[in-house]
Amino acid sequence: MGRIRGQPPPLFQRLPHGPSGLGRDEVARNQRIRIFGGMIEAIHRNGYAATTVADVIALAGVSRRAFYEQFSNKEDCFLATHDIVVARARKQVTDAWEAERGWSNRLDAASRALFAHVAASPRGPQLVLVDSLGVGPRGRNRMQASGLAFELLVSQLFQRAPDGVAVSPLMARAIVGGVRHVLSLRMLEGRTQELGLLSDDILDWIEGYRSPAAVRLGAAGSVQAPRIVVAQEGFLAAPDRRSRALAAIVRLAGECGYAGLSDPQIARAAGISTEAFHREFASRQACFLAVLDEFLTETLARVRAASSEAATWPQSVHRGMAAFLGHMVANPDLSRIVFVDLFEVGPAIVGRTTCLVDVVVGTLTEEAPEPRHGSAVAGEAVTGGVWAILAGAIAGGSAGRLLGLTDHLAFVALAPYLGPKAAAEAIQASRRHRHAA
Repeated sequence: MGRIRGQPPPLFQRLPHGPSGLGRDEVARNQRIRIFGGMIEAIHRNGYAATTVADVIALAGVSRRAFYEQFSNKEDCFLATHDIVVARARKQVTDAWEAERGWSNRLDAASRALFAHVAASPRGPQLVLVDSLGVGPRGRNRMQASGLAFELLVSQLFQRAPDGVAVSPLMARAIVGGVRHVLSLRMLEGRTQELGLLSDDILDWIEGYRSPAAVRLGAAGSVQAPRIVVAQEGFLAAPDRRSRALAAIVRLAGECGYAGLSDPQIARAAGISTEAFHREFASRQACFLAVLDEFLTETLARVRAASSEAATWPQSVHRGMAAFLGHMVANPDLSRIVFVDLFEVGPAIVGRTTCLVDVVVGTLTEEAPEPRHGSAVAGEAVTGGVWAILAGAIAGGSAGRLLGLTDHLAFVALAPYLGPKAAAEAIQASRRHRHAA
């Protein structure tokens, strides 16, 4: 077949016309692998939203019929490609582990293998770590599933430590979230060439969470949370058109999800005309993103107020984290928007998913000493770890118990800077101080 004008040349050699000597299953497998490669390349060139099935099959060198025999649509193909990239990365880690002797050598080899793999072939991992964010709820679910797979792997590897010191499930989640965020930032900023040099810093950062001191934090959710009164945020309560539109999209997103909303629907719920809505916001997306910005501003004000009352930096982190989590609990609809519904917006949220946590963690670590663990990655890795724990709890329907995670998230923030033992002691001291007050 002649190539249609404007289509890219195929990346892969087509199977010869006529009998190829391959069985039906082998032909399908060959086509499937080429389609995965075509999807990875098409996403790299165009982004998810602009990629079409025609782009993928042109790069894969397969027919449209062959594509639809394997996949129902573009999203189905994307998610299958996501899964194969994750499986290959996991195999790289486990193969490197098995090839070495001695626990420390194995851990070092596994970490180096992961970072070297991503640095050498970043397009597949970028599809998983960055492009999946803009695919929608199914992309978020795949991201969550791949995270759980790596959390299990981390737990299993650390359970084999010769000193008997493992990591708790929450710390495993923080570790995976932190590594993911470090990788994602390098990809978003075009700095993948750095990844091969970060393995030692990542392992050092992780070491800050592998300590018996973490056990003193108790079980997640074991802290008795005070009664929280759910109240509407100030930016939603004003009588002006802008606030009414913001309140309407929050309410509607909670009732029926963001994806099915339209500008006229939001305007009606706000009691204004569509024209008046468009005088405030260009689109429902702009309105939704404005909610995120306003909520970030109000959250940050509460965190700063709580942390400023502390006598020491560790105490300010503990108090600020408690205020942050209390604010999430008091605003369940907004919390779900920030950590769950955000993924329905599409590609516009790429680079913004961790924005709220990034600002909070950055504020709480402004006065931090030099990190004792993972100095090159500590701040961004902490952001990823905190975000992963919060997103897991809120998506899992446990938002009401967030305050029970105060000590754990404070530990995630403090341990790289103070060391695990000192971090746990500082958290205990902060708790005693608050109880005494």
